[in-house]
Amino acid sequence: MFKISIHYNNSSQWDSYSMPRLTLIVLLVFFFICVIPGFSLSALTINNMNDTNQGSRAVSFGGTVSSNPETFHSTGLEQSFFIFPVKNESTTYSGVLTFTSSKPVQIQSINILTINNSLKLPVQFGTLYTFPVNDTAVIPSNLLDEPKNTGSVQFSGNGLRIITNEPFLVSYSFSGKEFHSVIKNDIESSLEVYRELTFS
Repeated sequence: MFKISIHYNNSSQWDSYSMPRLTLIVLLVFFFICVIPGFSLSALTINNMNDTNQGSRAVSFGGTVSSNPETFHSTGLEQSFFIFPVKNESTTYSGVLTFTSSKPVQIQSINILTINNSLKLPVQFGTLYTFPVNDTAVIPSNLLDEPKNTGSVQFSGNGLRIITNEPFLVSYSFSGKEFHSVIKNDIESSLEVYRELTFS
């Protein structure tokens, strides 16, 4: 009877130590199989999101301003105000402009012409309307169907201005982002036509 009692106690002691070890091993295996890959994937996702946001910054501001004589046209009749002065072709703004003006105004997105403005291209391709801003040829795009006193417009471009043919006051707010943009020109089709016309 004494030996049986000793044998029973040893078995119980082995079970009390073996079960926690077995449970620990199972938990470690589960951790390495399930938790670590998930953590790595989450970290990769965060890094990808950060890479996407690189090169841009949030921009939000507003105010009330008065127009200035438009110095980039020879007529001397236009009045304008640049929300975003033209910097360079690598800076692009994108967002929403909301405005209320004392006179009907036009909102213009301005993009820099990134090809040689003196380049001769075939007439069948038409002509882009440009004007110089600080020795840089730019292309204005009207964002409104017609001049308005109030409105809200989305835009993307190298610059943004409000313009009309008489002095005005305007209260505005802008919310969006400033991006570092990449220029991709491809006018090979027009150059090919020009070469055919010139050298044929």
